[in-house]
This record gives sequence, C-alpha cells and structure tokens, in this order.
Amino acid sequence: MLRLPNPTPVSALAELVGGQAEGESGLLIEGASTLEKAQASDISFLGNPKYAEAAAASEAGCLLLPPAAKGIPGRAKSRIYVEDPQYAFSQVLWLIANAHPAALPSVSDKASVHYQAKLGPNIEIGAFSVVEKGCLIGEATSIGAQCYIGENVRIGRHCKIYPQVVIREGCVLGDRVIIHSGTVVGADGFGFSTDKKTGKHRKIPQLGNVIIGDDVELGANVTIDRATIGSTEIGPGSKIDNLVQLAHNVKIGRDCIIVSQAGVAGSSELGDRVILAGQAGVVGHIKLGDGAIIMAQTGVTSDVDKGAIMFGSPAKPRREAFKLQALYNKLPEIYEALKLVRQQLGVKTKESEPRENESRANHD
Repeated sequence: MLRLPNPTPVSALAELVGGQAEGESGLLIEGASTLEKAQASDISFLGNPKYAEAAAASEAGCLLLPPAAKGIPGRAKSRIYVEDPQYAFSQVLWLIANAHPAALPSVSDKASVHYQAKLGPNIEIGAFSVVEKGCLIGEATSIGAQCYIGENVRIGRHCKIYPQVVIREGCVLGDRVIIHSGTVVGADGFGFSTDKKTGKHRKIPQLGNVIIGDDVELGANVTIDRATIGSTEIGPGSKIDNLVQLAHNVKIGRDCIIVSQAGVAGSSELGDRVILAGQAGVVGHIKLGDGAIIMAQTGVTSDVDKGAIMFGSPAKPRREAFKLQALYNKLPEIYEALKLVRQQLGVKTKESEPRENESRANHD
C-alpha cells in the first residue's frame, strides 16, 4: 500500500485538492489505494462512472468523487467532491512521491564526461554514461546509468533522463523534460533516393536535429528521428507514450498526446492539443489541425481539419465511419436479400453459372 508521509485529516486533503469535504472531515488518512483494495484508512477515487458500483462497495475511508456522484450509496465515512477526481488523486500521490528523500546529486566516477562539456549545478550522471564534447546540461538534471549524450547536445534544467537513453549529436531539450529507458532521440531519418536504373537505394545525409520543448515526456522505446535539414520538433507539454515513432522533419504542436504504437511519417505536422490514439498512423507531408482526435488504429492519408474526430483506414469523420461500419456488419444480410431478389427476377448470378455449367457437363 502507498503510505502518506504522515496521517492526514480529510479536511487537509480537501484543501489540497480544492474540493468540498463531506462526512467525517477529521478522519485520518494514512494511504492511497485502488477502489478494490482500499482499507478504512485509505483514500481512493472514482474517475469513471462505469466504476460506480466498485466505489459503492469500496472499503476506502475517503473517496474523491465528482459533484455528479453526490448521493450515491457507499461505505466511505468521508467524501471529497471535486471536479476532476483523477487529477485530485494524483495530487495525493505527489505527496507520497515527494516524501522519499532524493539522493544527493553526483557524477559517477564510472561515467565518461568530456572535459569540454559544461555541467550546471546539482547534476547527476550515472555509471557508464557518456557525455560528449560540447554538451551543455542544465541545473538539477539527472542522467541515469548507461546513457549516451552526443556532441553539442543541450539539455535544460530539472530534466530526468532514465537509464539507457540515447540522445544523438546536436539535439536540444528544454526544461523539465522526462525521457524513459530505451528511447532514442536523433537517430538518422529514413531518407533514401532510389536509382531508377539500378533500383539501388542511396542514403540521403540526415544533417538536422531534434528540438524538444519544455515539459515534454517521452515513454520507453520511443524513436524520434533527426531532420534531413532543419529540425524535427516536439512542442512544449506534449506527452508521448511507449513505442511511438516520429519520422524526420515531423512537427508536433503544444500539449499533444500520442499513444503507444502510433507513428507519424516524415514532414507531417500536428497542431496543438492533437490526440493520436493507439496504433494510429499518419502518412507523410500532411497537416492535422489543432484539437484533432485520431482514434485507435486509424490511418490518416490526407489533411485533417481543426477539431475533427477521425476513425478508420483510410480515415473518415467519426460519424461517417461508424455508419459505414454498421453497414459493413450488415453486408451478409444485405447480400442474402439481394440474392433472393435476383432469383425472383430470374437474373443469373456469377455464383450460379459455374453450377449450371457443371450440371451440363455431367449431363453430357
């Protein structure tokens, strides 16, 4: 169970999250847990109405609930009503996360740091990491073990680079960037020219870089290719899930969400607050407008308007795509009805012709 630094009254937690307490506001909360596993001294939350029954049955001493949930039955001795229970719960989790004392920053004697690299104060660099010539690393940034930071990379302040991350030469990271293990920033873009006579593929030099804005988080095993020329850009506040591929010269706007196994091909542009759901694919050289939502497994092959919600492959507006899917599911029924009509009209079908020919052959 996750434990709070100190037992905390419900009233104090309500103040922390900006919510309204109801019930035993003096009840001391000692930990945070799921609805199913919470005990009488725990706090939990209802973030989705479909879990209302689980919330009602939960043993949690305190529940974070949306205002719409007032009056629902439940065992909790206290409740805190707040507009966004999930975010409120995350604020409680931060109390727990920040309670663990951070290790004193240090540069491991097993790390290799070039003498011409510049390190800000309170830097942490783990064992067997390499920091090349001309790197600039900002204050209070942490670089885990076995990372590679290429020549002339610039990393801002308060960044967290987990073990086994590669940041290739010339790439730029803003402040408070988080990069999880296995991610590669700045690998060569997939650029080749095919000789029409021989069919051989000739490599095109990839001489640009990657620029990542402030407050970006990259999950594990993300790959962001460097530009051919210019920069591949990730806008401030964007969050990118595990196993995402962003190709050369892609531009991602502010506060975008890109979910696992999605991919964006070269030179495409996403506006601000765009969402790519899991396994969505975007072809090269197109633009997605601000606030567009690309649903899971959708294949986008042309520009998308601002605020559009797209589904299917090739992508269509959601309502149109759902109507087409509904018709597709009815195709067997429609086919049988059409076949009956054709039979009643005496119209031969391709399906029946081979049978007739086979019958004649047998008769002969």
